[in-house]
Amino acid sequence: MTEIIEALSDFIKSNILAKDIVLEPDFVLKEVGVDSFSIVEIVLFIERKYGKLIPDHLMVPETFRSVRSIATVVEDIIN
Repeated sequence: MTEIIEALSDFIKSNILAKDIVLEPDFVLKEVGVDSFSIVEIVLFIERKYGKLIPDHLMVPETFRSVRSIATVVEDIIN
């Protein structure tokens, strides 16, 4: 799980957030500036990196609440 959190955090920090924004695994992504367009980018990143699709039933706001919540779903679908 730690590797997934690191990969997601690195992607979000370098591709989505402003340089001065701090991101921790449990921060609410919406509160640090992640919007619906950014979620699409995160989903595409996951599909490219892990070669897996997030099932439709998991494409809900709770999945994308934080880096940790996304990582939990990713870990489930790749294992």
